[in-house]
Amino acid sequence: MKRTRRLITGAVLACALTLAFVPAWPAPQAYAAKANDSFIEEIGRRYDELESKYRNLYEADKKKFTEAYDAFYKQIHDEQETFNRLVKDDLDALADLLGRDHASLSDQYTSRTYKEPLNVYKRQINPNYTSGAMWKYATAANENYTSSTHWRFHTQINENYNSSLMWHYHNELNPHYSSSTMWNYSNQMNPNYSNSAMWKLRNESNPSYSGGTMWKYRIGKLTRAQAEQQMNAVLTEGEERLQEIRAESVASLEKTQQDTQRKLTELRDETVGKVLEQRASSLDEIMSIRERHFGGKLAIKPLVISFDKIKVVIDGELQRFEQPPVNKDGSVLVPMRAIFEKLGAKITWNDTERSVTAVKGDVTIYLQIGSTEPTVNGVAKPLEVPAQLVNSYTMVPVRFISESLGAEVDWDQATQTVYIRTK
Repeated sequence: MKRTRRLITGAVLACALTLAFVPAWPAPQAYAAKANDSFIEEIGRRYDELESKYRNLYEADKKKFTEAYDAFYKQIHDEQETFNRLVKDDLDALADLLGRDHASLSDQYTSRTYKEPLNVYKRQINPNYTSGAMWKYATAANENYTSSTHWRFHTQINENYNSSLMWHYHNELNPHYSSSTMWNYSNQMNPNYSNSAMWKLRNESNPSYSGGTMWKYRIGKLTRAQAEQQMNAVLTEGEERLQEIRAESVASLEKTQQDTQRKLTELRDETVGKVLEQRASSLDEIMSIRERHFGGKLAIKPLVISFDKIKVVIDGELQRFEQPPVNKDGSVLVPMRAIFEKLGAKITWNDTERSVTAVKGDVTIYLQIGSTEPTVNGVAKPLEVPAQLVNSYTMVPVRFISESLGAEVDWDQATQTVYIRTK
């Protein structure tokens, strides 16, 4: 019994001695106590600054593209209204002119022989007579007439018309439209959107997010040096990714903006061109009938449709410039290269002097940006307004250029149109 008691006592003592040399595993809070609060706060501030920076950049980008969209939307619809007004005024004027002409012809040609020709003429000048000449013109310009020339343009500039160019443009800028560029851009900058670039950065910086770098530091799985090294890499690479996302988004939005504006502007001009072609065709048909039955044609003014505040017509052809003409202190300025080349002059640009030399036949014009004293064949020709830059385009006084190259120039104040005749 004593031997047994001694053996038990010895075993207990040995066990106690063994346990005394086994280190106890610290509780999780022991690691938390070793974490440096100021370091955790520093990483938190760095993340907050990064999130704020890219959230502000996103908001600025969204504002810029939205304002550009709104401006173009207003512009293209204002242009449509201008087009509608000009065509309506023209239809009213033609109805009045042709109506008075029909009445005059009815007074002149009273015999029964002319009854049917007069009726034919009357039907062709009636915009409500289906398939008549004026009806063709009126329907081509009618935005509500399905399949008309204008209808297609009207639907493409409608942001609510499914799959139209403006609908697509509008949705690309909508952060709530699933899969749009702005939707993806917004989500990638959103720390609450699962698996977004910002969400990953926030979680790596969050000491309470299980598995994140700062969580590992807080519980003691990483030293301060290890955590700092990893977080520097995470934040640096994260910002590079955010920059990449922003650049890709901005590039995509710019492409959508440019493509849409270009396509709709081309469609606008195509619509105007086709309507004017139909007008000319309708009037030719009407005048052909008139001449065949009654002899002679009416002198009808051409319809000029332009969406520039100031229009330039050279030898009856309406000009279209990338930079529209502007009025500076009473002088109309037009893009230098476009007007010189249209008038048949060859130009040379001197970047050092910021000057242009234009030559046409035996005429040489020298013009310097900002100068009011250009020369024609060496003789000074003072200007009231100098050549100048407008939106990076060199603009020159149209009257001086045209008259120096032997053209006649007239200004129509009512329609804000410059007429140039070279022939």
